Amino acid sequence: MSSQSKAARPYLIASAILVLVFAAYLIYPMFKSDRLPVVMASPDFTMPDYQGQSVSQSDYDGQVRLMSFIFTRCPDICPATTIHMVDLQEELKARSLYGDKVAFVSATFDPDNDTPEVLADYADRLGMDLSGWTLLRGEEADTIALAKSYGNNVQRLDDGLYVHNVTSLLLIDGKQQVRKIYRMGEDIDQEEILRDIESLVKES
Repeated sequence: MSSQSKAARPYLIASAILVLVFAAYLIYPMFKSDRLPVVMASPDFTMPDYQGQSVSQSDYDGQVRLMSFIFTRCPDICPATTIHMVDLQEELKARSLYGDKVAFVSATFDPDNDTPEVLADYADRLGMDLSGWTLLRGEEADTIALAKSYGNNVQRLDDGLYVHNVTSLLLIDGKQQVRKIYRMGEDIDQEEILRDIESLVKES
């Protein structure tokens, strides 16, 4: 081997390494997964809605579900969350996803106060489209137990109101798996939730 070849060898090796690194950089996104991770299995339930009709988790097989826990006397976080969900509802309608591929569910902790009439009025005032949005109204203990099974700690106060985790807005896929949990309240990132919903719709 000539002295020129020996001198050139390190440069050739370095060039080959750079080509391989660049190729790996280009190929990596093809294999990178953008799928949302599975947080947990969604607990099974059967519970009446506000009209007394039995609703089970299996009713949502194949649908992406955005689920919240609320009570209508809540002064801040619940109505703020519901208003955000109504905005999401309208955007999903525009994308022809609402009610068919994507369902909303809200369960009340407070069935004694949240009568069918109260819940119907609440839905009407806030613009909830009940063609794709289920209002669950089970026994207080059952709803609290369901919330706790999602990791949501709930406490009833002396005045009859409730406190619970702020991080309790659940995104559930069509295989009944929780894929993401969001903060409730005014600071909800609607664009993030829309992206996540669409990614789960594409999966199914």
